[in-house]
Amino acid sequence: METPAVHLVLLAKFAGVMLFIAGSGASLLAKTREERRRATHQIASTGLFIAWCGGFALATLSAIPLTELWILLGLGLSLAAHVVVVTAAERGAGRGHVIVFAALILGILAAMIFRPVFGA
Repeated sequence: METPAVHLVLLAKFAGVMLFIAGSGASLLAKTREERRRATHQIASTGLFIAWCGGFALATLSAIPLTELWILLGLGLSLAAHVVVVTAAERGAGRGHVIVFAALILGILAAMIFRPVFGA
């Protein structure tokens, strides 16, 4: 059932995802270590936190268990993507960081679109 609360949470989650992607992209493209660190820790980390909170709220409002395979994949892959960005912020971003980050984001999208479940 879609209520105004669900729509507000969806909007917040979308904003969080956009912040995460924008901050990660800025970090991977930044020239200096300070710019990479600022984009990673102030923008991408905040976006990931908002997206995760929104996801937990949506699961709760929709009575979806957090143990669904597609939710666990989304959490794990988004955490791995953030680790790649944090590593790139500290060591300098290379082509490998960008490729791995893009692959992880595609994996997250696939999990959210196809929604695999345990035992299916």
